[in-house]
Amino acid sequence: MSEDLVISGVHHKKVKVEVIVADVSATIIAGGQLTVPPPKPDIASILDTQAQVTISRVSVVSGTVVIQGNVTVDITYVSTAPSQPVHFFEGTLSLFGSVNVPGIFPGMTPEVVVTSVYATSRLVDPRTVEVNVLVTVRVKVLREQVLPIVSEVPKMIIVPTVTVPVVPVVQRRVVTVERAVLQGEAQTIAVGTISIPPDKPGASDIIRTSAAGSVTRANVLRSKVVVDGVVSTRTLYVGLSPGQPVFSVDGAIAFSVIVDLPGVEVGMFAFAAVQIEAVDTTIVNSRTLRVRAVVKVSVVVTVERELPLVTGIGALPPSLVPITQDFLVEEIVGQVQDDSTVTVQIVVPTTLPGIGRVIQSFAQARITKTAVLDGVIIVQGILRITILFSELPSQKVFAHVETVPFSVTLRIPGAVPAFFGTAEVIVVRVVAVSVQPRIANIRVTLRGWGMVTRIDTVPTVVDIRSGGAGQVPPGTVAPPGTVVPPGTPVPPGTGIPGGGGELPGPPVSSSSQSSSSSGSRVHVVQIGDTLFRIAQRYGITVNAIVQTNSIEDPNRIAVGDTLVIP
Repeated sequence: MSEDLVISGVHHKKVKVEVIVADVSATIIAGGQLTVPPPKPDIASILDTQAQVTISRVSVVSGTVVIQGNVTVDITYVSTAPSQPVHFFEGTLSLFGSVNVPGIFPGMTPEVVVTSVYATSRLVDPRTVEVNVLVTVRVKVLREQVLPIVSEVPKMIIVPTVTVPVVPVVQRRVVTVERAVLQGEAQTIAVGTISIPPDKPGASDIIRTSAAGSVTRANVLRSKVVVDGVVSTRTLYVGLSPGQPVFSVDGAIAFSVIVDLPGVEVGMFAFAAVQIEAVDTTIVNSRTLRVRAVVKVSVVVTVERELPLVTGIGALPPSLVPITQDFLVEEIVGQVQDDSTVTVQIVVPTTLPGIGRVIQSFAQARITKTAVLDGVIIVQGILRITILFSELPSQKVFAHVETVPFSVTLRIPGAVPAFFGTAEVIVVRVVAVSVQPRIANIRVTLRGWGMVTRIDTVPTVVDIRSGGAGQVPPGTVAPPGTVVPPGTPVPPGTGIPGGGGELPGPPVSSSSQSSSSSGSRVHVVQIGDTLFRIAQRYGITVNAIVQTNSIEDPNRIAVGDTLVIP
């Protein structure tokens, strides 16, 4: 407030908020060649390629987010041995990529989430496979900002120049301005046995076991989170038969783990994720398998703090004006998880033998488009389906791969096309049934998750000042109709073009502008803006903007800053 006019009862507080600077999706490609390790046999044909991504480091340089990690690739193949047994090996590829995000600089906080992984492979020679992995990520960049705001306004304001006390009209809005995140992880070993059903032969050798974890419950207690879940396994094995037929058997093992998290309390929201770090299967007897899985559980507990903001003060005397500053908040409109089923019919080409028996089926989902419509998110993508089958009576193993489109609809009330949507789709289960010698019906269960957010500008009252005294702080915007008397010092970047006369109204967006009597314009920095882009938009030089607004570092402009365009 002005030094020559003190209003008692107006309280201030400083709030630390995380301003969203950028929120983009991007794609990174990891590629390379993997070699079959000895003593495994040579490759005749590749049956399936799966990939898992681990992000190890994320850093910010000017205008770019750098992402590093690794990709673990699992390859199942048919060997060149006379009996054509199925084998499996794994390898690791390095992941290194960058995402161009204009307007960011070191010191900002990046958040990277992997939303889709899609792997393809090609046989180079009998012992070498060329692998390409398409990794889609969502990159969000945040910047911490300490915002002094008005937290309380008295019910009556007494001004010496006004005989009657003024009753201000206060407008408020409750927003989430800070979200504390508590993270922790724990490891456990899930062990259990799986019985081979009577319609399948006993096991003589294990080819490979794949596993996926899911959470059934995350219970928040004082200083800890108890996570219960299930490890779903699928084991490919060689049957007890002279012809060495290949079969698969599914199983499920329950687990429970305690994650210590000092500071959490009952009633907080916890999100738990499961990662299978290792899995192996041993034969107890011909019809019983023992599965051992190393399970890593990661838990994130969010603590959201709601703050009532004063967004406007009306009915003030002419000598007083509220000073406001804009900042951006991201609000979650809604999120949902739902399962859906895709049914397709696959025809085996004549270059392969007929389907004597379906051994196993795989599927990979890759998202190609996510669209937010009224009340829904539409997720479109491609399913890469592989069926593993044997020819009778030779029991030789063959594979057929087919790509089909899919579409998933996730209903989120309140969603509109202008909002931002993000989605993930994973394959939960694949069932293949042979209906004719060359035709198989495939049923794929997909689990889709979607979230809709909106970025909103919230004007917040940061001070009440005398209309004719003192300077208006940089980065603030005065209300419409406020008049600063001639001669009042007004610094650049205050939202007062020309330094006098009538002040502009609410801050203009990047798609609009305001002109003063001196011919200057006002531009409020938006997500993705740089001085170069702003200069191009208005047909002026970067140096002109820097000099007019006394900008010390041209690489550091913040979302919400108000620039005078000469």
